[in-house]
Amino acid sequence: MADASPYDAVLYPARAFIQTHPDRLATLAALFGIAAPPPDACRVLELGCGAGGNLLPMAVSLPGSTFVGIDTSRRAIERARAVTVQLGLTNIAFEEISIEDYDVPGGGVDYVIAHGVFSWVPDPVRERLLGLCASALSEHGVAYVSYNALPGGHPRRALREMLAYHLDAIEQPEQRMTAARGLLKLLGAAGEADAELAKTLGAEARKLSEHVDGLFFHDTLARENLPLYFHEFVARANAHGLRYLTEAEFSETQLGALPQQLQGALLKIADPVRREQYLDFLKERMFRQTLLVHDAIEFDRTPHPRRLAALAVSAPLRWGVGQDASRVTFTGPGGAHLTTDHPLVISVLQKIGNAWPAAPWIADLSGCAEELPAICDALLRCFAANLVRLHVHPPAVSTVVAEKPRVSALTRLEAARGDMLTTARHTGIRLDDELGQRLVCLLDGTRDRAALVEELRAGAALGPEELAAGLESSLARLAGAGLLLPDE
Repeated sequence: MADASPYDAVLYPARAFIQTHPDRLATLAALFGIAAPPPDACRVLELGCGAGGNLLPMAVSLPGSTFVGIDTSRRAIERARAVTVQLGLTNIAFEEISIEDYDVPGGGVDYVIAHGVFSWVPDPVRERLLGLCASALSEHGVAYVSYNALPGGHPRRALREMLAYHLDAIEQPEQRMTAARGLLKLLGAAGEADAELAKTLGAEARKLSEHVDGLFFHDTLARENLPLYFHEFVARANAHGLRYLTEAEFSETQLGALPQQLQGALLKIADPVRREQYLDFLKERMFRQTLLVHDAIEFDRTPHPRRLAALAVSAPLRWGVGQDASRVTFTGPGGAHLTTDHPLVISVLQKIGNAWPAAPWIADLSGCAEELPAICDALLRCFAANLVRLHVHPPAVSTVVAEKPRVSALTRLEAARGDMLTTARHTGIRLDDELGQRLVCLLDGTRDRAALVEELRAGAALGPEELAAGLESSLARLAGAGLLLPDE
C-alpha cells in the first residue's frame, strides 16, 4: 500500500472546472478543424480527480458518456465513491491509484484531464502523465493539462521558497498553514508601508494568504511546485508524440490587448509556440491550461468563422446605449465588452443575451442563409474577446421556471451539505442564505409552488405571502444561474 497522501490530511477543494468540460475541449478542437469525439458519447479520464467535484457533475449531465477518475488520496476517493453510490451513477468509477501505477484500459479514452497536477508532482510523474495522455488518447482525442508558468510565476516562486525555508522544521499541516499565513500577513503589512515591496512580494503575499486551506496547503505549501516556460512544457509534450493545440481559455491566446506595434511583431512569428512564448513574456503569464493532441493530427491553425455555423453560443450579456442611440454597448462576464452600430450584430447579441442561460444554435440566429457568414465572423471575434462562449454540445438548462421546478440530484446533495452548487453549465454558485439552500434541496420535480411554500414555512420567520414572493425571486435566480433543468 502506498504511503498516505497529503491530500488525506487536507482535502483539496472539490469543485467543477468549466474549462475542462468535454464540451469546451471538443468546441476548441472543432474551431481548428478537428472532429473530436462528441461530449455526449465519449470516454473521459481525470488524473488527480480528488473527491470528484469536477467529474461527478459531468457524469450526471452526460449519461451517455463514461468517466474514470484516479487519485492517491484514499479519503477523497472514498468520498467520491460514496456520492456515486448515493446518486446511483453507473457511468463513472474512481480508483485509488497513482499516475505512475495506472494503466489505461483497452480502447483508450477521448479526453484526459489533469488540472492542478503537472507542476505539483515529481519529475518522473510529470513524464508519466504526458506519456499517459499520449498512450490513452483516441485518434482525435484532446488532453487538458494545467501548470504554473513563467515568467509570471517568478514572484510566487520566490515566496514559496521563502515559506519553505520558514517552515522547514514544521511537519503538521495545520501548524504549517498557521505559520505560513503569519509570515504572509507580515509581508503583506510591510508591503502597505513600503512602495517598492508593495509592487513585489507584498502584493503576492496578500493574494496567497486569501486562498482557502485546501488550495493554500497543496499549492503554495506543496513540496513540489515547478513553474516552467511554455516552450519547455511543449518540448516535453512533443517528446511523447503530443502537439500543442491551443489554450482552454481561447481569449488568452489573443493579441488584441497589446499595443499595435507589438501585435504586428508577434504576428510575424510563424511558429505558434514561439509566438505564444513571447506573449507569455509580455503578459507575465503565471498559469496555463494547455490542450494537446496527437502529433499525427493535421489541423488548421486558423479558426475560420464558417466552422461556427455548426455550433451553439451563450453569454449573460447586458447592453445599453450612450449619447449615440445607434451604438449599443454589450457587456459580458469579466468586464468584456463590445460597442457596435451594426444592426445584425446588435440583433444577434440581444437574442443571445435574452436566451441566457440557454445556448441557441448559431444557425438559428440568422433570418436567412445570406446572414450566417457575417454572424459567424462577428461571433468568432466576440469569442476571441471572451464576450461569448461557444458549444458543440450546449448544456440542458431551463430558462423558465416550470410548474414543478427541478435541479439535479447532485445539486440537491451539494445544497444539503452546504457546498458550492454545480450548475448544468458546469459552473459553481454559492448560496448565501439558509432558506435558499433549503429550497434547492426540495427541487426534485415533485413539488409545485404551494408545496414548496408549505415545506419552507417550517422554521421560517416569514409569512406565507412573503415566502411566496421570496420563492419566485429565488427560483428566477436559480434559473438565471443555469441550475434549473428542463422538464423530463
